[in-house]
Amino acid sequence: MADAASTRLGGPVVGNILSIALGLTFVGVALAEIVGRLRLTRRMRRARGVFVGREEVGHVSGPGVYSRAARFRFTTEDGRTVERTSALSTFPGPRPGRAVTVVYDPERPHSTAERAGVHLAMLVLGPLVVVLGVIMVYRGWSGL
Repeated sequence: MADAASTRLGGPVVGNILSIALGLTFVGVALAEIVGRLRLTRRMRRARGVFVGREEVGHVSGPGVYSRAARFRFTTEDGRTVERTSALSTFPGPRPGRAVTVVYDPERPHSTAERAGVHLAMLVLGPLVVVLGVIMVYRGWSGL
């Protein structure tokens, strides 16, 4: 006979299903990021840029909590000037005027440009997020 705690709504079954759903989300998002970064790696170009400012961005900690994302500018091989905000935010952020190495896809520089170090970090962190998602799916599945 089933235990009363395991059959009521909100019991371990729901927690296991949520773990599976969240784990699958982690895997899907991380794999999409990895594929995009690997495609960029094949076509990427490097350019010297400069930090031009900092942008205050909201933080996952809650409302009123901000960090600073670096805004950088560079010129592509064909002479286009691109300004973009980095995907990585830190506090206090890099100082405007400092040089930075930027990687970008020459076909889509405005949407793909990123600091070289951030691009590399995303390539390293992506597989770790996939592993975390797989563990969550496994634990959720084994608990059903």
